[in-house]
Amino acid sequence: MYDDKKHFVYQMKTRVRYSEVDQKGNLTIVAMINYLQDCSSFHSDSIGYGLDYLSERGLGWFITNWQIHVHALPRYGDEIVISTWAQEFKGILAHRNFAIDDADGTRLMESKSLWVLMDLNAGCPARIPKEIIRDYGIGEDLPGQWGGRKVALFDQESFTTQEHSVEVMPVHLDTNRHMNNAYYIEFARDVLPKDKKVFGIRTEYRKAAQLGDMIRIRIAEQDDVTQVLLEDIDGAIFAIVEFVLG
Repeated sequence: MYDDKKHFVYQMKTRVRYSEVDQKGNLTIVAMINYLQDCSSFHSDSIGYGLDYLSERGLGWFITNWQIHVHALPRYGDEIVISTWAQEFKGILAHRNFAIDDADGTRLMESKSLWVLMDLNAGCPARIPKEIIRDYGIGEDLPGQWGGRKVALFDQESFTTQEHSVEVMPVHLDTNRHMNNAYYIEFARDVLPKDKKVFGIRTEYRKAAQLGDMIRIRIAEQDDVTQVLLEDIDGAIFAIVEFVLG
């Protein structure tokens, strides 16, 4: 459905399911990311630029970064509204914003994201067609303090390597045959202290992980900020995930 006041804001109403909560009954971080992805996909479907449109033209959207502010996590059974809208288009790049509110309209989460449109056959970025820009429309920017596109890495010597690595399995792949971006965040979240709450997330995606890739995980902490590196066996970075914990 669309917001009646602003036609370019797409909204998805749902209820938090048992399969989406943690041991304390709170929505998991990966489930939250999946809500955002689902909402943006349904938005595209609703105006004729969904998976079928992209597949027929050999195109695909790839996310380059997330920035997420978490005010509170909904709990099992809560009714929530996920909203999304395009905020800016520039060449090959699209800025998309998100929000999650509870049934009373209290803001639970806000997010900014940056996407690139790729020509899958040529393996290079594609300029966004004018009709897509026209039909998505341009929404308002989100207030508050937000970082840039790049995550400033801590000193490399401060990172410690986790004892285990993660293999990319078929269940992790999306329609572009790369690991779905939510799993990078899930793998990074798994190495954080279990007693800490996540209040902020920033990700910078550098390289798409594919089936069979082994992901090495390294972690560093400075005060309330924790950075997690997901790398291949040669040290090339798949993604940087930065958490603000409390």
